[in-house]
Order: sequence, then C-alpha cells, then structure tokens
Amino acid sequence: MNQNTLAAPKRKTRIKLLPSPRSNNKDASIGAIGTALGIAITWLLSDAFLGGTAPLLVVSMGASAVILFTMPTAPAAQPVPMIIAHVVGAFLGVASAQIFNNIPLAIAVAVGVHTGAMVRLGYMHPPSGGTALTAVIGGQAVTDLGYKFIWRPVLLNAVLLVVLAVVINAPFAWRRYPVKT
Repeated sequence: MNQNTLAAPKRKTRIKLLPSPRSNNKDASIGAIGTALGIAITWLLSDAFLGGTAPLLVVSMGASAVILFTMPTAPAAQPVPMIIAHVVGAFLGVASAQIFNNIPLAIAVAVGVHTGAMVRLGYMHPPSGGTALTAVIGGQAVTDLGYKFIWRPVLLNAVLLVVLAVVINAPFAWRRYPVKT
C-alpha cells in the first residue's frame, strides 16, 4: 500500500478578512450613538472638572469608548479592568518617562511591563497600552502633569466613560452593563 493513500487529506486554510461578528442595525446604531455621546460627554465633563487643563481627554479613551459601547458584555469592557488598566498604564508610563532618559526605552518598558501585568493579573483592557504610551510621548502638557496625569485626566476619563456606559446601555435589556458574574 502506498504511503500517500494513508495520509490525511490536506485542508486548505482560509484567512477570514473580516473575522469579527457582524451586528444587526439596531445594535450597530446603539453602539455608534453611544460611542459618540460617551466620548463627547466625557470631553465636556472633563473640560468642566479640569478647568481647561491640557490634556482633557486621553486619546486611548476613544478606543475604550468603542469597546464599552459596542461590546458591553466583553471582559475587556467591564468597569474594573477598564479603570485599573488605564490607571496602571498611566502610572507605568509616567514612571518610565521619569526614570529613563531615552524615549524608545521608556515606551518599551511602560507598554511592555503594562502588557505583562495585564495578562498575568487578569485586568485586560488593550486600549490602556495607549495610555502608557501617551504618558511617555504625550508632550510637555503631559510631562508637566507628572503623576497628576494618572488622576487628571486618566482616572477622570475612565470613570466618566464607565458611568456613561452604564447609563446609555441601561434602556436596552440585552445590553446590560456591567455584566453581573
């Protein structure tokens, strides 16, 4: 018997170009409107609370808003991981910026250590890697804040987005946020 006839048939591997599940029009609209309202209201409230202190809104909060309002039941969207991840990312970014006088080294340490901690400790919220990065390369407005960057604007932005996600998702029974475990 020929060895080739006993071998399992080769399967063709396909790469799916759009692997994310598609939403229905209602959920897509709620997610889009929720994201728009959440990020706009976070900006406005941050401006009111921070009195024009720059920066008012950390750029990575845009990605967080997408997760909170389009995937409210995802583990990465839950309040504790979202808030902890941004705060820890900000802390590690500020610390790295102050310890290392070398930007590539500081961003590598901040984002790398933060990623390892998120994975190991289970508070995964990927956009917070951008918060760690921003703390290092965000410019003079960020570096002048030093460790204040952690609570103004990072903690304020994160808490506002979580509160808004609770309020905006509340009218929709199938989008309860946060998920009760």
